[in-house]
Amino acid sequence: MGGVFKPGENLREVVLSKRYAVSRSPIRDAFLQLAQEGLLVATPNCGVKVGLKLDEEIQPLVVDIRLKVEHFAIERLIETIDAEGLSILLQRLDKNREACKSGALPAIIKSDMEFHQAILELSGSEKLFGVWKHVTSVMFLHYDRHGDWMESYTEHLAIFSAIKKRDKKAAKTALNLNIR
Repeated sequence: MGGVFKPGENLREVVLSKRYAVSRSPIRDAFLQLAQEGLLVATPNCGVKVGLKLDEEIQPLVVDIRLKVEHFAIERLIETIDAEGLSILLQRLDKNREACKSGALPAIIKSDMEFHQAILELSGSEKLFGVWKHVTSVMFLHYDRHGDWMESYTEHLAIFSAIKKRDKKAAKTALNLNIR
């Protein structure tokens, strides 16, 4: 997701095990997990490649599915969130702010996904989280639309603020502006 490897690029266990100074076993485990999440494509007897971004026809459908899942989560979350849940979201938001300030794309992506993950987890549905994780992993995330990384943080701040106020409509509107 951070662009370290190019879409369609072949990945080799031996090369990656040397690069990351680990045995081939954790590399194989990572390949398996990432293939299950849709980020890699494993072809028997051919190896593993980085997945390609979705074509322009499918991308809007995947975005729509993700929005529906997160809207549902926000509906549930706003009804039940407590001070501890708000604290968890605020911690994730703070990590997002720091990542956006640093300008390091891998950290920005990680903090962005962790913020949204917290929304799903706090909604109280493990099955919903599984659907979200799969949909999000195959989605092409449009970080290039930001002229300034702090725009991404501001979008997440708007989502958090609406959740804190328990304003479902504003939370969904802010979410729509963030996920495109």
